[in-house]
Amino acid sequence: MDSQEQRLQQEIIADAQKKAERIRAKALTEKERLQQKCDQEIASRRQDRLDEVEAEIAQQVRNLQNSLGMEKRKRWLRKREESIQELFAQTQKQAEECTDSQRGESLIALAEEALTALHSGDYLVEFAPQDASLITLDWLKQRAQNALADTVHDCHFELKPSAAVKGGIRFLARDQSRLFDNTFATRMQLLQDKMRSLLAD
Repeated sequence: MDSQEQRLQQEIIADAQKKAERIRAKALTEKERLQQKCDQEIASRRQDRLDEVEAEIAQQVRNLQNSLGMEKRKRWLRKREESIQELFAQTQKQAEECTDSQRGESLIALAEEALTALHSGDYLVEFAPQDASLITLDWLKQRAQNALADTVHDCHFELKPSAAVKGGIRFLARDQSRLFDNTFATRMQLLQDKMRSLLAD
């Protein structure tokens, strides 16, 4: 092989090596690009999953806080209700056990309040047996006189001591069209309901 052929062969080999280097460099660049893209996708999926896990944890924390808050409020409401019932049970017991002038004054106020609301008519009057010596027909007529004045003559009463009534007085129209329950138990219940409404506001 002469020198000219040798140079030509070297040039062909050198050119081939350059092309091979360019192809190799391009391949490496493409590999790096694909690897980077793959890494980014993996990182993105990992971050998405982390975000999902964080969101799930945050939701579970909120659910737990809500549950704890509801349980705390439920216990507080139960305790409040127990306190209300205990207070009014004691108050009702004291009212039912009071005697003499204080009880008499209370019955007068309750009876006249009921008659003012009911107006004249024929009524069955229920009260505690222990108040039978106080609540008489004459006593009721006086209550009607104070509450109704000119229409007092249109009032008629039938007395009915009742063991179910521990204090206070209840008026029931003979035709059952009207009822005014002014017993201690009913008054205490109404006051309890009013207190619950006030506390709820």
